[in-house]
Parts: sequence; structure tokens; C-alpha cells
Amino acid sequence: MNDPLPDEIDETLWDEACRRAEAIRGFLMHRSGKVAAGDMALLAAELEVSRATAYRLIKLFRNGGTVMSLVERKTRPARRQPTARRQARRNHSQHYQPVLPE
Repeated sequence: MNDPLPDEIDETLWDEACRRAEAIRGFLMHRSGKVAAGDMALLAAELEVSRATAYRLIKLFRNGGTVMSLVERKTRPARRQPTARRQARRNHSQHYQPVLPE
């Protein structure tokens, strides 16, 4: 997957990533080691996300270390693989030609 360049990112997404990076930097500067659940709840509230998402954003920021690592990426839901039964029905319906009375 090709990540977009900074000048190709929507301004709203970029501004949100910058806001998140600033909040996370401040959060991490005042803490070392394990993070208390209460502190994480405060960060999550500041970022207006769930605590799980706040943990994910911190992980992304620690791994990437840049605003780009926090830019929201649009993801497409995984396409469901057809089961054998569904595939057989699909194949049958493609080849089935009903006989109409004359």
C-alpha cells in the first residue's frame, strides 16, 4: 500500500493528526513506563476517542514518531470470502437457464 505524501493529505485530516501528535507528545513527556488507566482515560477524552484508540494512537506514534504516523487512513472492509456452499450456488445460478413453457 502506498502511503500518501504530506501534500496529498486532506487538510482536515492533517490538522487532526497534528492535534493528536501534540497531545500525545505532551502526554508522553510527563510519563515514563506504564501508563495508568486514569491517565489514559484523560488522554482519550482530550483526543475524543476511546481508550483503546488512544492506546493504538500512542503505539502508532511511538513506532513512527511523526505526525504522518497519526494521519487517519481510510480502510476498506475486508471482502468476505465465499463459502463452498455460496460459491456452488453462485456457479449453479450462472449456468442455470430455466426452461419456459412455450
